[in-house]
Amino acid sequence: MGITALLFLILFVNSKAVASGEAPPLYESVLFVGDDRVAGPFGNAVDRYLRTIAVDVNTVAVCGSTADTWIGVSSDYAPSSCGFWQRNEEGQESVSKEVKRRLIPEELAKANPDLTVIALGTYMLNNSREMENQRDAIGKILNEVEKVASKCIWIGPPRQKKDPFAANLGAGVKTLKDILKKRSCDFVDSSNLSTAEVIRSIEKLNRPSAKDVRELENVVPGSIGPPSQAPR
Repeated sequence: MGITALLFLILFVNSKAVASGEAPPLYESVLFVGDDRVAGPFGNAVDRYLRTIAVDVNTVAVCGSTADTWIGVSSDYAPSSCGFWQRNEEGQESVSKEVKRRLIPEELAKANPDLTVIALGTYMLNNSREMENQRDAIGKILNEVEKVASKCIWIGPPRQKKDPFAANLGAGVKTLKDILKKRSCDFVDSSNLSTAEVIRSIEKLNRPSAKDVRELENVVPGSIGPPSQAPR
């Protein structure tokens, strides 16, 4: 969704919300995907936040997954404490200790999201070769997100306690930053952030800038502020 269309949606639902007294959703549809972290307390907290700003949210966690497993290049999964977790648009949960493979093109086609949130990167910290191997897969995921014209936010891996993940965290974050700065996808470096701080970062990225709002006022007259007076 382009910035003008997104802002128009925000302003439209805000005007309806003012009349009804209800908090407006920012998005019609959100897709949230990732690895083990999405299946745990962190993912549940982000999922709850996303459901306050969107009509439909579909959250899918494939434990042990890396970017290439989401595009069908690899069917191998790293050892993890969980297998699969999902909370669909109706809020219904599906849990399995066995991995259920999901592909990002299929999930995007089903959700047709206005916002796609991706939390991947932990398992590529295993070694420097794996980080380089994931570059192409990350690019392909971003290509798929761009195809559906979805706003994109990528959440990087959290702080790590054990090597080799802890030793490679800095290099992994840099790899993601280098890839994402050339693409239309915002990056949230969560390596030194609490869950609440990550959510605040996402919230900040979802807010239109003052400049965007001013520009939209010229596109949709009277949608913000008092109506302009007609010339006498």
